Amino acid sequence: MLKYKLKKIKIDYFFWLTLCQSTKKLCGLLGVKEFFINNMKTSTRLVVAAAFAVTFATASASVDNKAINDAFSNAPGAEVPFVANKLVLKANKADQAEVAMAVLEAAIAKKPAATVAVVSFICSLVPDAAPGLAAQAAKLAPQYLKGIARAAAKSAPAKAGEITVAIIKVTNKAKHQVVYNSVVAAVPSLVSKVNQAVLATGTATGGTVSTVSSPIAALNSDGSVNSGSSAAFPTAAPTAVTAAPGVDPKRYNAP
Repeated sequence: MLKYKLKKIKIDYFFWLTLCQSTKKLCGLLGVKEFFINNMKTSTRLVVAAAFAVTFATASASVDNKAINDAFSNAPGAEVPFVANKLVLKANKADQAEVAMAVLEAAIAKKPAATVAVVSFICSLVPDAAPGLAAQAAKLAPQYLKGIARAAAKSAPAKAGEITVAIIKVTNKAKHQVVYNSVVAAVPSLVSKVNQAVLATGTATGGTVSTVSSPIAALNSDGSVNSGSSAAFPTAAPTAVTAAPGVDPKRYNAP
């Protein structure tokens, strides 16, 4: 009887051992290990997708702030910019600006340190709303003022002037020059456009801003003018080039 039981235990042991080894190999072939590693990210994306479905399932212009907040509350801090980008990207075109503002506020409330990245993503998706978004971000997270100004200007360069003025209007007078320099550093080729917007606003900003009138080569990385730079705009008109008419045999229409 004992011999029979030992034989049965041995058979059962080899059966389960073989089954476990086969299961392990099957898991490797099917990529189950990678599945568990990425499980948290997948779960986060599913939660965001569900929140998006609830938020934008109808064509209503109203924004479901609760659904947006729920999407961020279930997301890890590192994925806040990703969540913000997806929510704004999938919004109806007519509601996108309003949704972007709600998403921005929820994202900053969730993780203030992600403010600059969120501003960069959202302003690139809704460039026309970039001035208002940048100004709101500056009010909610003033500690990231420079980064906000740079990110907004780079993501929506066509609105660089309006972005500068919008941020200046909601910041302390002592920070006005910092905002201007940050935008100029981000889009130095558009300095004349930024200057026009700032000068047109005039005393409406309530502060003083020294505009740049130097070439890009004379600017520091922070947008300020390098006093030690020799780069300057030419003071005299360039010499006109004259040449006698001739024939270029390499041109297709040459005679």
